[in-house]
Amino acid sequence: MDLAKPIPVFRIFGIQVNLDFSWFVVFFLVSYTLAEYFYPYYYPGYSTGVYWLFGALSALLLFTSVLLHELAHSLVARHYGLPVKNIYLFIFGGVAMIEEEAPSPKVEFLIAIAGPICSFLLGSLFFLIAYFYPENDIFNGLINYLMYVNFALAFFNLIPALPLDGGRILRAIIWAKKDLLTATKVSAFTGKAFAYFLMLLGVLSLVKGNFLNAVWYFFLGWFLKNAAEVSYEQTKLSLLLSQYKVENFMQTLKPLLYSDTVMTLMTVYYPFYRVSTYPVIGNDGKIYIVSVKDASQIPQHLWNETSIMSITKPLEVYVSPYDNLYKAFKLMDRYNLDEIPVIYNNTVLGILKRSAIETILEKYFSEKKESF
Repeated sequence: MDLAKPIPVFRIFGIQVNLDFSWFVVFFLVSYTLAEYFYPYYYPGYSTGVYWLFGALSALLLFTSVLLHELAHSLVARHYGLPVKNIYLFIFGGVAMIEEEAPSPKVEFLIAIAGPICSFLLGSLFFLIAYFYPENDIFNGLINYLMYVNFALAFFNLIPALPLDGGRILRAIIWAKKDLLTATKVSAFTGKAFAYFLMLLGVLSLVKGNFLNAVWYFFLGWFLKNAAEVSYEQTKLSLLLSQYKVENFMQTLKPLLYSDTVMTLMTVYYPFYRVSTYPVIGNDGKIYIVSVKDASQIPQHLWNETSIMSITKPLEVYVSPYDNLYKAFKLMDRYNLDEIPVIYNNTVLGILKRSAIETILEKYFSEKKESF
């Protein structure tokens, strides 16, 4: 899943909804399958245009259901103080980007179960609509399709295999009795087992000559296998880095002022601090960011007359000195940063370098290797 360049669509409850480019592939495939096979077979007598209209509408409502499923996760997470800034829709459905780990098994369980409950309620709603609209026409077909896909979304996600919601529910239950790492290891194992089962179904489908089903089973299994492995590794990383606070590893520095010039940055700050990113206090009291790379693009003979504010950018991401290193590491990965400002109460304290975190990781993995 490549989330590097999403397409922002809209915001809901302050959460940005984004489309991955792979979404368009599955949108077309779902629309095509429904318009060319499902609706003509079960509801004959309509024109091609009507079939394609209902096929596209069904695909849109399918992803609306997926969005509501992920939104349920997000709202419960935010209720418990976990930040959620983005929801991504992609080829295999959707994912809510919950930026911090659940603090307890109870919170993990409630966040995980919220999605299937939402999908089950949507399926029940469409069941009632279908009950009170018994006509056997194409609109009834749309209602029934949405009923089935929401029930399927609920029950599929309840399979106890990480990273599915059921896997997170299983992890929460084991976590309540054991520890988080053991819980993640078990649920990741079930996740990989389920992934291999799907790949086996792909092989059997290929043997039977159903190439399209084979491709879907194989790639879904491959995706779930990788996601289960990543979830386990991320948990190990989280437990390690969450032990340390940013304040113990940051490099203190003095911010630039709006009245400073590029000359000040390049001949005073950079030689002294040797970092590539510097906070700048603007004349509006806000904090901005300037990079040495951008400054170096200015011809040297213009450094003294070029205001530092002319090459600054708005501050998008930062950490508090009391945040743990895992949060900082995740933000660096998400925004592709080697350095991140450390700010508290609108006061610049310093810069945290990725290399400081990597030193801890290298030491940990070297010790683990020596223990074998």
